[in-house]
Amino acid sequence: MWLWGSSLFVLALLPAALRQDFWQQQASWNRHAARVLLLATLSALPLHSAILGDGWADSWQAASLLTVVSDSGIGHAWCWQMVAALALWLVTKGAGSRHSLPVTAGLSAALLASLSLSGHAAMQQGWQGLAHRGNDWLHLLSCAAWLGALPLVLQLLRQPAPALQPALPGILRRFSTTGHAVVFLVFATGLINWYLINGSLLPDSLSAYATLLGVKLLLVAGMTVLALYNRYHLVPRMPQGLPCLRRAVCLQIACCLLALTLLAVLGTLDPHQTSWLG
Repeated sequence: MWLWGSSLFVLALLPAALRQDFWQQQASWNRHAARVLLLATLSALPLHSAILGDGWADSWQAASLLTVVSDSGIGHAWCWQMVAALALWLVTKGAGSRHSLPVTAGLSAALLASLSLSGHAAMQQGWQGLAHRGNDWLHLLSCAAWLGALPLVLQLLRQPAPALQPALPGILRRFSTTGHAVVFLVFATGLINWYLINGSLLPDSLSAYATLLGVKLLLVAGMTVLALYNRYHLVPRMPQGLPCLRRAVCLQIACCLLALTLLAVLGTLDPHQTSWLG
């Protein structure tokens, strides 16, 4: 999410003359992120094998690993993730290339697409399954665009590079305005996902899934209010509003991380399970 959101922020919102230098400043963070991503992806296959097989004994059995990769949707998605993670690691190692920024954005988007190949969307077939996967991807792209960009915004607010200082008000205005659309996409695609899973926007019962989804939607609504407050109250009052803007961005990062945690938990729950205890 960091790699997609940060690369999209630099590509879409920074002046063209400043993009490459600013992206170079993030090279160390990008390499660390790609390394962690590659290790996490490598570790995921034994975990999938243990879950789908007979426990941890199957986690390192070559036959079990091959079966997961070749015969399961999770395994097919993992192959895609592995290729994208390896490519991202190689690209971030050579971050000095002028093509590394758009390539990082493209590979990150492809990696996020692979996450829509498993989970609730994978249980549906035909056009509805395709629509659900596409909506899942759009949901992940919009979430990652917002979450990945916020740390860069905070960095600019705390210690902007001298070359970026004259352009900072314009960057913040563009980011805040674009944020309206991004947060709306997060909210709308989340509601569409719920409709595709449940068949209705109203929950059948107060299940764990419905309750946590409601909390997540409230968080997104809170982020929407913060985005509006930033754009129309704090940004026009720069630089006097700078301390408040920094605090607001920190609060948005916290809300995003909590919403992301809820998203991960929701992916493991049965939407139609009425009992919290299973």
